[in-house]
Amino acid sequence: MSLEQELRRALARKDPPRGFDDRVLSKIAAGGTVRVPASVPRWRRASLPIAASLLLAMGTTYYVHQQQRAAEAHVRAEQAAHDVVLALQITSETISAAQAKVQEMTRYEPKNDY
Repeated sequence: MSLEQELRRALARKDPPRGFDDRVLSKIAAGGTVRVPASVPRWRRASLPIAASLLLAMGTTYYVHQQQRAAEAHVRAEQAAHDVVLALQITSETISAAQAKVQEMTRYEPKNDY
């Protein structure tokens, strides 16, 4: 059976059950209220708040994760800057020591005046 045929059969006009019109008219005459069935199933009414809650939780988790990564990157950058300063200090001390040795060696060498 094709989809079109199934739709035609499902949407075909159906007569109401016997006594339907009498029940409606009697309720109207009695001033009673007619209960209209909910058009949205209960699970669908709850799905939007649940989806919103999940989306909010995922967004918050992502934000916190990004903040942690940024903090870790900041700590690594500070450590790298500290390491560079330490390396420059060591280099400066080494160069100063080498320069002092060179000056000491040249002080005691005899000068050749040729």
